[in-house]
Amino acid sequence: MFCPNCGRENPIERKFCVSCGTNLEAVSQALSGSSDDFFTKTDNALDQFLAKYAEHVFKDAPASANDRTIIKSWRILGQSILTSFVDLILFSLMWNILPLRFIILLISTPFKLVSRRSSRQEVITGEIVDSRTMGLPEPLPNRGLPSTVSSITEQTTEKFPDRLETRQKEVANLDASE
Repeated sequence: MFCPNCGRENPIERKFCVSCGTNLEAVSQALSGSSDDFFTKTDNALDQFLAKYAEHVFKDAPASANDRTIIKSWRILGQSILTSFVDLILFSLMWNILPLRFIILLISTPFKLVSRRSSRQEVITGEIVDSRTMGLPEPLPNRGLPSTVSSITEQTTEKFPDRLETRQKEVANLDASE
């Protein structure tokens, strides 16, 4: 449908123009000369509602609801009935799976917590656990890295001992002046 205000073409299912916002439903009713009575509006609203419900199973249901033919209304009704059966099956499935998952968590949680606590205790007490007994792979040897790495401050104080002494004197003078 072309918008009478701006001339842009809009899909039939649009109620308002995409570019200017003109009410296309009112324009369509004015051009067709028909005004919908209460039952027609109710019928259309029910089709829209059922199509929106059936949308999560039948993706094209809302587009079908805008076509106001009897066959489309029956199709939407059938799609919503099938959707309710799918929902009923999913609901009954979830009604059985959720309590099962709850019971499994209820039983397994204390064992997992005790296991986690005991592994923390091993780390806290400083026990050395051999990686072979835990099933972990052997660590890779250090290639090209020195066995001990000195820190930056150690190297700085070794290279600049006179700078360290002057800095200590400056700090002592500042403390004394305060």
